[in-house]
Amino acid sequence: MEISVIMSVYNERPEQIKQAIDSILKQTCLPMEFVMVLDNPDRSDLKALLMSYDYQFDIVKLVLNKKNIGLAASLNKAIALSSGELIARMDADDISISDRFEVELNELQRRGLDLISGNISYIDEDGKVVGEKSAIPESAPLIEKILPYGSTIVHPTVLMRKTAVQQAGGYRLLPTAEDYDLWLRMIANGFKIGSINRRVLSYRLRDNSMTSNAWKTYLVSQYIRKLYSERRRTGQDTFKVGAPMRLEKLADEHACQKFNRGQKYFTMAMQAMQQRKIGWAGYQLLHTMFTSADNFYYVVNYLCLRIVWLVNRGRYQNV
Repeated sequence: MEISVIMSVYNERPEQIKQAIDSILKQTCLPMEFVMVLDNPDRSDLKALLMSYDYQFDIVKLVLNKKNIGLAASLNKAIALSSGELIARMDADDISISDRFEVELNELQRRGLDLISGNISYIDEDGKVVGEKSAIPESAPLIEKILPYGSTIVHPTVLMRKTAVQQAGGYRLLPTAEDYDLWLRMIANGFKIGSINRRVLSYRLRDNSMTSNAWKTYLVSQYIRKLYSERRRTGQDTFKVGAPMRLEKLADEHACQKFNRGQKYFTMAMQAMQQRKIGWAGYQLLHTMFTSADNFYYVVNYLCLRIVWLVNRGRYQNV
């Protein structure tokens, strides 16, 4: 099965983009094409870099957006222009492990999946490893049960069937978390999503990528879950491109600050869990919940996800 890699470039560092591209071009299972979309027409330096790869490598297909259209629209454009049966996601500042596609393709075919995700290591702006993501659920039935509470799918590691993405409707134009919305629509359409705990990618933590987006991601994810509930009840949801999403709280700076403060306690709780300091982790979770109503709902959702995982993990093996 032929693989098309899709990647959108916006404001990443040129040296990081080069690392990302080179990690794809050095795969043990080389893709048939690499569709790169430059979504920032003002960055002439990035245009020159991408054009140099387009000139040197036949598999590179470069798309230059005339104006900034956002990640979701850029990915949809890349998918439409792709020729492979499979679509592999790549972010412009991450680094894929050399046998990523070989491992993912073998697992996707062995298990008859429509989408496969992998695990990751975390790197900083300079490429230094600063941590590893904890274990993620692997089996398709378990992931289907967990997804309504939150996503354990790592977007830039994904390898998926193009027909499945298209039948689910592709990425929708959301402010963030457009991948989570797509995964929920895929399972609603009967497609199988699985994961592996092999670390197939180094995921770069950018200096401004955490607290600046946490509030937005939380609110949009709540909205996405609302759309999912609507589809379960009626077979369709109320999302329309350009329609208001009732996300007025995005501009509430006071609520944002309280949420981000609670998220610091939540991060400490997760660190304590990894160190098996269960009492301290519980204390920090309670601290999180009492910071604001939004943090309360965030923790409840997280606990529901963990409980569903714990209760069901013994029922499903790697299927």
